[in-house]
Amino acid sequence: MVLCPIQVKAERVSIDVNKPIEPIIKLVTGLAKPPFILEEKGKGMQLDLIREAFSFEQKQIKFVHMALGRNITGFLRLNADGIITLPPEYKHPSLFLSTPYISYQNVAVSLSENNFSIGKIEDLTDKSIVAFQNAKKFLGERYDKTVAYSMDYREVPSQLKQIEMLFLRRTEVIVLDINIFKYFISTHSDSIYSKPFSVHYVFGERSYSIGFKSEMLRDTFDAGIKSMKESGSYQVIIDNYLH
Repeated sequence: MVLCPIQVKAERVSIDVNKPIEPIIKLVTGLAKPPFILEEKGKGMQLDLIREAFSFEQKQIKFVHMALGRNITGFLRLNADGIITLPPEYKHPSLFLSTPYISYQNVAVSLSENNFSIGKIEDLTDKSIVAFQNAKKFLGERYDKTVAYSMDYREVPSQLKQIEMLFLRRTEVIVLDINIFKYFISTHSDSIYSKPFSVHYVFGERSYSIGFKSEMLRDTFDAGIKSMKESGSYQVIIDNYLH
């Protein structure tokens, strides 16, 4: 028997060498913080704002999710292009800070059954507290000194875990952004989250910037956010998550 060779027809692949390769910007991002960051969906208020800001320059974004406490280490290890949530006054030799582009309103939340009177930061003294990671760094010296006298103080990467701990009575107070808290309550119908709660506005609103590894990226982002605010698309994204 004579075996005939199989004829394989090679397909010609056409490559347009003149077509520019779209640059990908890699940004270190926190863990899930709905409505700011919806990690599983790759969406969220912050992520949508950043994508839209860079869309004017035809740039694609890759978000790398990691705990807030590891953001600088991750940025350096991954040779990333930036970190998306940093205080505007943050200083690091490898980073150029953008104009503030997003605001968080941190609050203290307790169960109403405890009848706590919390009108200022110092009233958190001697309470058990679960705060977001690096809260002591972000919320300032008054907060740092106050929680030093807390009977049980913890900072956790997952802000959804904070909310669970409050309603399961595993802590007396949680410290987090009010929109993260409201979003969670509105999207979870489990009976354990139906307990009455009290929101204590003891912190000022905080604005955050992106730290970029180059001035060019920083300037491109700032220009994109400015254009969005002028066109109204910035507010449309905000309203999409908060209304």
